[in-house]
Amino acid sequence: MMFPKCVVIVGGSVSGLLQGLLLKRNGVNVIVLEQDPSNDRRNHESGVAIGPSVTALLEKYDATGRPAAIPTGFISFAWRKRLRIFNKVWPHHMSNWGCLYLILRANFDGMKSEAVPNPPGPKDGDGKAEYWPGKRVTGLDYDRERGIVTTHFIDVSTGESGSLSAEMVIGADGVRSTVRKILQTPTKVDYAGYIAWRGTVPESQVSEATVDYFSNRVYFSITKGSYFVNYIIPTESGHVDPGRRLINWVWYYPIDDTSDECRAIFTDIHGKLHNTTVSQGLVNPDVWARHLSRTVSQMTGPIAEVVSKTAKPFVTKVGQTDSSLASFHDGHVILVGDAFTTFTTHLAMASEHAARHCWQMEKVWRGEITLEERDQDALFYARKFLLLNRLVGLIGLGWVWTALNTIRAYVVLMIKHYLGFA
Repeated sequence: MMFPKCVVIVGGSVSGLLQGLLLKRNGVNVIVLEQDPSNDRRNHESGVAIGPSVTALLEKYDATGRPAAIPTGFISFAWRKRLRIFNKVWPHHMSNWGCLYLILRANFDGMKSEAVPNPPGPKDGDGKAEYWPGKRVTGLDYDRERGIVTTHFIDVSTGESGSLSAEMVIGADGVRSTVRKILQTPTKVDYAGYIAWRGTVPESQVSEATVDYFSNRVYFSITKGSYFVNYIIPTESGHVDPGRRLINWVWYYPIDDTSDECRAIFTDIHGKLHNTTVSQGLVNPDVWARHLSRTVSQMTGPIAEVVSKTAKPFVTKVGQTDSSLASFHDGHVILVGDAFTTFTTHLAMASEHAARHCWQMEKVWRGEITLEERDQDALFYARKFLLLNRLVGLIGLGWVWTALNTIRAYVVLMIKHYLGFA
């Protein structure tokens, strides 16, 4: 199976752009269709881990020279009010979703931003790359005889319809994937039983002692019935120098998604009830203040400071999606990243998951593996890290029996894999 000549990617976030950059650099003409009408995607300033697959892809294909992450040397744990009960060498690279997005856009279609004010021009051998915002996909038609997939879409601003034909369509449109729904892919969607409050605060707005406490490490802090993950990330514009960075935090908090409390949390300042996420600037400040006042006494001093000084927190329901199929229409349509499988967020693996799919497909296009082998590997990797991410969350929340059941499921999966049954 050779590289296709033209590809339509549905979804213009990090997952789609990673695929698009790899394809562009290998001479493929690529058009990205993104439903969000803004050319510059709104950023939550969320932290992401830059794993080995992302690092390798940027080392090979990035032409901006912009540092994408801040290295950390350790993983540390706090328990209740005890500031550090465990410390281990654990080299990782942590980034800002917005910074990574802007670096990828600069490479893919030359978009200027504060992070990359002078984007690189095309390289010899690059394919043509286009990014079309405000295009919502409505259907896919496959012509088996010609080996062509036609993607139908509407412009969300004008209502006008359009279509594109290409050799391949890549569904990279995230958790609520339209491509996955169109294909009627068997998918299991689970609410994990808890939400994630999130936010960032500039280093300059907290004490020097707090900055030092979180520096050079990923911090897991277990409180009564909930837990935090903290680490330092670049700003969206790419500042990585001490004093200009952001302290990122995620607070996993158990809640019944049918409760009045959950309904209040997910009702924004305009009275609109959201299904999964209340974005920055829309969280009801009274609800946030009441929630914080009930729990701040359980936090360590450094966490209490960064959470209390966060101007615009946001909140998301934590869940996972598990699809059973990764490719369709004789391999002319594939699902990647969160559109294929969505992990709970404890290990910040979304970008690594997406980048791994890039390398898998490159091996297929270079004839190193078959598409069936790629699909099997993608499915096993997804099932493995669904369980590992879930396990981290369960341990952090102290849900012992559910964690033991997850460990048992993981052991069974690994045994089946090594025996050739999974």
